[in-house]
Amino acid sequence: MRRIKDLLILLRDGIALTFTWLMFIVVIASFILGVDTIAVSYIVKIFALCVWGVFSFIVCFKFEKVAKRGFIFSLTLFYILFIPVEVLLFYLLGMFKSSGSLIQWIIFGAIVIAAYLAALFIDIFVFRKKEKLYTEKIREYIEIKDR
Repeated sequence: MRRIKDLLILLRDGIALTFTWLMFIVVIASFILGVDTIAVSYIVKIFALCVWGVFSFIVCFKFEKVAKRGFIFSLTLFYILFIPVEVLLFYLLGMFKSSGSLIQWIIFGAIVIAAYLAALFIDIFVFRKKEKLYTEKIREYIEIKDR
């Protein structure tokens, strides 16, 4: 029961954080572009994107079976789960008015690949050296926090 409660708390907190930030960005973009209203269907799609993103994150980084396989495995699984849904919802939100130009898709793909390569670089050259120490310290912290 405790694990389900923790899962629901993570889900609630994650959705609240991501939805708030995304709506904040949408409001700013709408103000800059001179859009007077935001449709409810648009907000629902943004909410769906946030729910799926948080759920994917929890599955990839919080489930023990997945986390035991390592950070890069979790990150790769997250990209596989999240990016197709993200692209679909971006398209449904009208961010690419048509199917998108080749330049738009190249920029989008380059951002995704750059983020993945940065994570690989950080994992290989920074975290692998201190991975065991970090894991041990995090477990100690969790044990102290749960007391």
